[in-house]
Amino acid sequence: MRTESTPLGKFDEAFNAVFWEASPYGWPTIGWASDIPSYTKAQADEYFATYYAPNNLTGVLVGDFKVAEAKPVLERYFGRIPRGKTAPPPVVTIEPKQIAEKRFNAEAETSPTVRVWWKGVSFVHKDRSALDLFTDVLSGRTGRLYKGLVLGRQVANEVSASIDPKKYAGTVQMEAVVKDGKDPAAVEQALYEEIERLKNEPVPTEELQKVKNQAKANAYRRLSSPLFIMYQLMSFDGLGDWKYINTYADEIDAVTTDDLQRVAKEHLTKENRTVGIFLRKEGGAGAPEDPEVAALPAPAQAMVKQSLQRIVAETDAAKLREGIARMQEGASQAPPEMKPAIDLIVKRAQERLAALESGKK
Repeated sequence: MRTESTPLGKFDEAFNAVFWEASPYGWPTIGWASDIPSYTKAQADEYFATYYAPNNLTGVLVGDFKVAEAKPVLERYFGRIPRGKTAPPPVVTIEPKQIAEKRFNAEAETSPTVRVWWKGVSFVHKDRSALDLFTDVLSGRTGRLYKGLVLGRQVANEVSASIDPKKYAGTVQMEAVVKDGKDPAAVEQALYEEIERLKNEPVPTEELQKVKNQAKANAYRRLSSPLFIMYQLMSFDGLGDWKYINTYADEIDAVTTDDLQRVAKEHLTKENRTVGIFLRKEGGAGAPEDPEVAALPAPAQAMVKQSLQRIVAETDAAKLREGIARMQEGASQAPPEMKPAIDLIVKRAQERLAALESGKK
C-alpha cells in the first residue's frame, strides 16, 4: 500500500527491475504480489530460520558503558539463542557489465519526470568517494544541475543527483521534474550536457573544496547523537566496512579533480545508463482542477483527491457498496468542517457504483 499509494510507486519497482539485469537487487524488498500465494508456511519458516538467526545478525552498542559489564548481560540474554542450522547461501549472481542503453516509458499521475540511473560501484569500491563528490557538485541549490536546468535553461522545477552504493553493486542516480510546457527530451539532454562539461572541464579548486567541506560537515553532524552513530555503524557494517565512519573524511579529502573526470568518463556512459521518462497521465496530477474538490477547505483536498483516485480505480462493486455504507455511518460522527468532503466522496463512490452496475468500466 505504501508503494502503490504514491504516483510513481509501482513504476519505481518496475524501473528497478529493468535497471538490474541479473542481480538480486532487481527484486522488490517485500517481493512480488505473486509470491504471497505461492509460498508455503514451511518455506516461510525455513527462510526466517536461515536469515533471522544470530549468525546472520549484527548488533551495535553505543554510549557510555563498560565493556566488561555489558558483555555478561549480552551473553545472558542473547547467548542462549542458537545459531541457525543452515548458513545463508552466498550471492553468486553478480550484475554483468551493461552493453546498451535501456529506456523505460510510462504515464503516471505526476508531473513529467526524467530519471537517469547509471551502474555505479559497491560500497567498498575505490571510486565510491569520487562518485559521491561528483554528484555533490551537481546537486543542491548551489549545484550545477539547479543552476543549469532550473535557473539557467528554466526547463525543470526540481533536480537531484546522488549515489546508492550497495554491498555488491551500486547506482548513480539523477532525476528532474520537468517544468510545465517544457519537453522532457530537452531536460534529458540538458542533464547530459552538464555531465559532459564535468568530463571535459576540471572542477575549479574552490568548487571542489566547497562540496568537500559540506560533506565533512554533514558527516560531523551525524556524530551528534548515539542514535545516529548506531544507525551508521549497522548500515556500514552491512554494506561491508563499519570503519568507514572513521575514514570518511580522509577519503573525501583525497579525491582530486582528475578523479572526478575519470569516474565520470568511466561510469557515466550512454551504454551504462537506464533512462525513465514519466509523462503525465491524462486526467492525472496536473490536470484541470476538479471544481467540487477545489471548493473544499484546503486541508481536506489532499485526502479527497486520494480517495477519489481509489474510487475511480475500483472495479469491485461489492467493495464500493461496503465503503459507501461505512462512510455514511461515520459521517454523523465527523467534525462539521469535514462533512462536505465526506459527502463528495460518497457522491463520487455512488456514481462509480452506478457505472459498474450498468456495465461501464
